[in-house]
Amino acid sequence: MDVTGLQSTRLRARAPLFLAVFIDIFSFGLMYPLIVALFDGGAITAGYSPAMRDALLSLAFSLFPVGMFFGAALLGDLSDALGRRRTLMICMGGLALSYALMWASLEIGHLWLFFLGRLLSGLMAGTAPIAQAAMVDSVPEERRSAAVAQVVLANTLGMVAGPALGGLLGHLDFRLPLALALVLCVATLVLLRGARFAHDEARRTLALDWRQPFLLLARIGQRRAIRVPAASFLLFQLGFLIYYTFILVEMQRSYGFSTGGLGLFSMVLGLGCAFSSAIGFKWARARLGSDRATALLGLALCGLFLIVSAAPLPAWGQVTVAFLSTASNILAYVTLLAAISSAVDETERGWALGIANASVALSVFLAGLLTSLLAVLPADLFLALGGVLVLTALLPGLKLARAPVPAPELR
Repeated sequence: MDVTGLQSTRLRARAPLFLAVFIDIFSFGLMYPLIVALFDGGAITAGYSPAMRDALLSLAFSLFPVGMFFGAALLGDLSDALGRRRTLMICMGGLALSYALMWASLEIGHLWLFFLGRLLSGLMAGTAPIAQAAMVDSVPEERRSAAVAQVVLANTLGMVAGPALGGLLGHLDFRLPLALALVLCVATLVLLRGARFAHDEARRTLALDWRQPFLLLARIGQRRAIRVPAASFLLFQLGFLIYYTFILVEMQRSYGFSTGGLGLFSMVLGLGCAFSSAIGFKWARARLGSDRATALLGLALCGLFLIVSAAPLPAWGQVTVAFLSTASNILAYVTLLAAISSAVDETERGWALGIANASVALSVFLAGLLTSLLAVLPADLFLALGGVLVLTALLPGLKLARAPVPAPELR
């Protein structure tokens, strides 16, 4: 088989994996403009005071990462025990049920069903670390950042499409984005059933325990090599997700963006990620010569752009900064994930990337909780805080391995 044929075969084999990653982040991004609009004037919250709506908005944001915190660690560990494909199928089935619950909540007017769906969607939001583990299972260490970049590209394409469709469809009817997410999750589940994209054997025995997420986090204390990249990644994600949460609120309340406008603005954020995943990361990595230097550049630029977003910019300025912040974000995101995956052997790779996903969950949770302070503090204060936290991630980042590692294009 020639090189072109081999690449085509690999792409077809991995297509369901990339689709699962796409749908996961697509459905996640689809919800952000919808939630901001729904809890800031939707019919389901029309009878509540502004302060109560802010509290409900905070709850809607926070329930997802609560589920994600438990689900990320458990699903990553589960994928090491049951195999990547089977665990991805569990994720897609759970996501389909979660969007069915949220759709039903708007259909019959029961807000508690919406919150239950948000919690379940967080529990099942584990496809990205599982897919990253599946990709790096079969590549040598020096090519892992390139492997992670492929998954991140699928991720960011979902980030582009999700908010745009969520905002535009939600502008017509809040139920339409939820119905679309439900159909796509079911279709992906069917495709995964027959997929053969990676070795799907169990790597160790399965042992479920309600304390498992905390035990998995405690394992970090026994794995010294993972502490530095994990600490940098946590600070980085916390800062950026504070920005991601509050910039949407800022664009609606200070700039008058509608639900559709929020969706298009979120699409610009995704376009920055997609551009950097497809072009910017390869260019920067090739010229800087190491994952460490690429991560530090990404952290520095992203932190500075977030601080700039707190300034009184015109709308076009915020759109420009949004693109630049996510483009620089990818430089740090990819390289820090590669550093985390390289800190353990293949039997714990699902766990390690699950820990990274749990860090994202904790960050989303804290960012969501902070929205309850909007009644007393301006959004631009939180935008600046996000930038400071990303710059703080440089401190552990300086301790990353210095040795340059080749990162040829993954085929």
